[in-house]
Amino acid sequence: MAKIKTLIVDDEQSARTLLRKIIEEHCPALEIVDEAADVKTAVKLINNNPIELVLLDIEMPNENGFALFEYFNQPTFETIFCTAYSDYAVKAFEVSAIDYILKPISIAKLILAVEKSIKILGQNQLLNRVNALKENLTVNKLQKIALPLSDGLQFIKLEDIYYFEADGAYTHVVTPQQSYLACKRLKEFDDLLNEDTRFFRAHRSFFVNIQQIKKYVKKEGASLLFENNKLIPIAREKKNEFDEFIGGISV
Repeated sequence: MAKIKTLIVDDEQSARTLLRKIIEEHCPALEIVDEAADVKTAVKLINNNPIELVLLDIEMPNENGFALFEYFNQPTFETIFCTAYSDYAVKAFEVSAIDYILKPISIAKLILAVEKSIKILGQNQLLNRVNALKENLTVNKLQKIALPLSDGLQFIKLEDIYYFEADGAYTHVVTPQQSYLACKRLKEFDDLLNEDTRFFRAHRSFFVNIQQIKKYVKKEGASLLFENNKLIPIAREKKNEFDEFIGGISV
């Protein structure tokens, strides 16, 4: 099996040397074609070589890592970002379906990121994911989420989501326009968005956007009515928590 042609982009020589050593010892599926200390050099190398995977530092002088994508209308390579960003930014990477590794580099996480990237080589959705990531990083609240569907990724605004509904290993993500069947369990969405105050796990089968609630129904057990007339139950053990979550609603 042919090895994945890989480029390392980082302005620090020591960081490139360390990453090369880790890859050579622990990622046998990769072949490091070259290294670059800046974006312009990386662009030249990508244009002159069949690069399939780029390990890209974000914080570099002159042009940061995101500038790389301004040189390509439709990147044919996959990317793993190397970052020292905060916890919030890590969430932005995850909801944007972008592979990343935090500095200092964990060998186990690098191996996992490489495995994930190899699986999606050739899907050519990198630019959409990078744009979603940039949008998520520019504000204090996450803006878009990448939903893994059977035929690719669907990018939707988080504010448009009514609720997430569990369906075994899948999740129905319901918006005013349509419902998407995402190839991800409800718990994974809960884990991604558990710090986002717009969303609440009202029931083991439902994760709801409280900004999209039409009515809080308190008769015959608590439930939530949405604009699509879907009535979602609030689990008995969740009712007090929900009242506190939305500021304490009196009867």
